[in-house]
Amino acid sequence: MKKNTDTYYENEIDLINLLKIIWDDKIKILIFAIISFLIGFGYSYQIPKNYLNSLVIKKSDNNEFKKLVYIEKFLKTKNENILITQTEQKNQSILNRFVNELMDYEELSINLENIKKVRKNIAKLPIENQEKKLFQYAKSLEIVKLAKEDETNYIINFKWENIDEAKEILKNTINLTLKNLEKSIYEELEQSIEFEKKIIKNRDETRLKYLLEQSSIAKELNILNNQIDNVNLSQSNVSLSINTSDIAYYLRGFKAIDKEIELIKNRDYQNFKFIEQEIAYLKEKKDTRWVDYNIYSLEIKSLKNTKQIIIISILLGLIVGIIFVLIFNAIQSQTVSKKTK
Repeated sequence: MKKNTDTYYENEIDLINLLKIIWDDKIKILIFAIISFLIGFGYSYQIPKNYLNSLVIKKSDNNEFKKLVYIEKFLKTKNENILITQTEQKNQSILNRFVNELMDYEELSINLENIKKVRKNIAKLPIENQEKKLFQYAKSLEIVKLAKEDETNYIINFKWENIDEAKEILKNTINLTLKNLEKSIYEELEQSIEFEKKIIKNRDETRLKYLLEQSSIAKELNILNNQIDNVNLSQSNVSLSINTSDIAYYLRGFKAIDKEIELIKNRDYQNFKFIEQEIAYLKEKKDTRWVDYNIYSLEIKSLKNTKQIIIISILLGLIVGIIFVLIFNAIQSQTVSKKTK
């Protein structure tokens, strides 16, 4: 029991002795801390300033998108609830397309090339490396998805050293991306309409060929007016059910067939004209808000944490100073003990 008590007192004495050594050599430790502080401050000063510029992009609640839903023929009923649902889906779809367009870095690269610093740095490189360097600059932009329930928003994070420059780059890049997105949306609509128009015209041409053949047969047989009713009447006497679609079309008479031919030839496709007018109206609108954002709500955060660097530097200086003092005193004690022996 006495042995354990002696060990406890020896450990206590050792701890007190260590604290005494540290206190006696506090000036040396302080010098280490000051030197470390100066190194940390100098390192922090050398690090270029860099900022994280964050901007939230949301889907737009533009009612004009209802016309896009109609034009694209997504809506198959006049039910208003279905219209609202499909419009919301269209809003989200346009936001997703905007993000995909932005993430190809094409628009950002165009704007970065107009920045003096970027242009100067790229000009120093061989031609084969210039595009690679420009892409490295473009990678400063990242997009974070914020998904909740049936809605997805995005945050654009852009790291740049100049706040005003970053805001200008983001604004110009978003505007150019929206411009290209708008162009692609209208081009797809126009191509779809032209394709559908060709399908209908081709169907009409096929119908015309058929009607011309039936009209020719009716004229050859001198069938002027509809004979289908007479056929049905005669067949009813023998209790037979005849489907009119199974009866030869020329029995309708060339008068009716020629009238149908005339109507098809004079068809002006008013439905397509209406849709084309709607697209022209949308294209003329310069204030269509495809996505929702506010460049002035840009959140800016400094990535250069000088305070943290200095605190870590001081702590490291104190630790190194304490270790040096303890080692130095241990060596000195051993030297003294050897001399006394």
